Amino acid sequence: MTSITFLIPVFNEVKTLENSINEIVKLEYPKKEIIIIDNNSNDGSKDVIKKFSSHKNIKILIKEKNLGYGDTIKKGFKMASGEVIYIQYSDLEYPIESFFLMINEYNNTKADVIFGERYDKLNIKKKILEIVKRPQYLGTFLTTSLINLFYNVNLNDIIGAKMYKSSSFRNFEINRDNNGFDFELVSRIMKKKLSFSKILVPYKPRKNVSEKKIKFYHMINAIYEILRIKFFY
Repeated sequence: MTSITFLIPVFNEVKTLENSINEIVKLEYPKKEIIIIDNNSNDGSKDVIKKFSSHKNIKILIKEKNLGYGDTIKKGFKMASGEVIYIQYSDLEYPIESFFLMINEYNNTKADVIFGERYDKLNIKKKILEIVKRPQYLGTFLTTSLINLFYNVNLNDIIGAKMYKSSSFRNFEINRDNNGFDFELVSRIMKKKLSFSKILVPYKPRKNVSEKKIKFYHMINAIYEILRIKFFY
């Protein structure tokens, strides 16, 4: 059985955090560890995390300064002991079924990265409707299209759920700690020609879009990182 590290990045998710952690704690999967890294939350999330401090197979890191989502993931990569690392977002947008679909895909392919895509291949009409319904999808569409264009791949969603083979990423070079992190990482994965697979996963977007950490203007950082790695790295 493949050993799993569930990496839970946290920043101000007190409403859903405890349920998110309990979902993994109660999961009947023998070879698992849980790493919870808090990015200096100020909404009570730290108190929720401390409830699990004595729990078996849970590692906790509470940072004293907000160093960015990318810094959290990089630290998690180094701390992880599982064969694969699954990013468990603490907002519950990805139900536990997503994990099972992705670990099955990993076991079948042994790919360096598994992309859990929120969207299947959409035609132009469906893309327009999705953008009207959720304007933030425009960022997904543009960044995914650039990755496909630059590296001749056929992804539908580079921003969804992620699963990583630990040995491929423990010392992986990533510079950014801010909201450009994911896009630098995906770009470097493609440029280094690491193996990847993709699978459609269930997704429950937040009803209150204002609570999303990623805002529309972060698309500027995303596109910058994709261009930087493609042309200047």
